Amino acid sequence: MEEKRSIWKETLNYGIILGLISVGLSVLTYMFDLTFKTWLMWPMMLISVLVLFFLLRSYRDHYNNGYISYGKSVGAGVIINLYAAIIAAIFVYVLYAFIDPGLVDKSLAVAEERLVGRGVPDAAIEKAMEVQAKMMKPWFTAMMSIINGVFMGLILSLIVSLFVMKKGNPLLDEVEEEPQQ
Repeated sequence: MEEKRSIWKETLNYGIILGLISVGLSVLTYMFDLTFKTWLMWPMMLISVLVLFFLLRSYRDHYNNGYISYGKSVGAGVIINLYAAIIAAIFVYVLYAFIDPGLVDKSLAVAEERLVGRGVPDAAIEKAMEVQAKMMKPWFTAMMSIINGVFMGLILSLIVSLFVMKKGNPLLDEVEEEPQQ
């Protein structure tokens, strides 16, 4: 009897790889004091797209005999990003709670500076800072990084899967269908 394959087990190593790369980049940005630089978002996004492309292509070639549908590729990409987001969230929690608890204050100062730069009235800035100060707890920041990681993972997987999917020729290839339950 054939063993049932689990996409959750098959993508675990890929998620760990993406998570460790994400944590490594975060450590570098923290070490060089680039944590709150907005321009850094685009190079990080490009790196994420490239890494996800190679991970999904490796998944396709290793577990699916070189073929994968668009939907399965998107699903695998989201699961990979979920694992990576959990690893990154653990790092974010440790960073904000233990390594640099003052990072919360730095984050609030940067947010306030941006609001002042936009010309937001002082009363609105004060109210926004109160709300943000309540939310800037290490556990909340970690939880939001998981949500953000999965959401961005979905968007990136939708795009990357367009280039990773590969369908076989049904006339030449023997199609193995998974048992339906």
